[in-house]
Amino acid sequence: MFVHETKVKVRYAETDQMGIVHHANYALYYEIARTECFEASSGITYESMEADGVMLPLLELQCKYLKPAFYNQVLTVKCLVKELPTVRLNVEYEIYNEEEQLINIGKTTLVFVDKSTRKPCQPPAIFMDGIKQYFTA
Repeated sequence: MFVHETKVKVRYAETDQMGIVHHANYALYYEIARTECFEASSGITYESMEADGVMLPLLELQCKYLKPAFYNQVLTVKCLVKELPTVRLNVEYEIYNEEEQLINIGKTTLVFVDKSTRKPCQPPAIFMDGIKQYFTA
């Protein structure tokens, strides 16, 4: 299993009139954390993966709100990759506020897709070489 944490500071534009983070921004927080997670686990970036002909579109997003997040808080977004990716990559998320209270949980499923054919494909070897180390017994 691979676990990575990312800090995200809530910006004013991400909140409603009550100073609470608007629900749509959690998908953005997941994406920020997932991008950093990929770089930390395998050294690969979305940009380099796309340059090599592989895209990673989102297939599914689940999000559960447990407590609100507020303007100017620094949130910790934890990404958990619990299974070795195949054509699909499942990432789970836990978001904590500054008091270390769990405020949100979620999951995304992404699919590795060949850029030219737009059909599912195996993950790039460089990605798999980087992430495999976290799944050896």
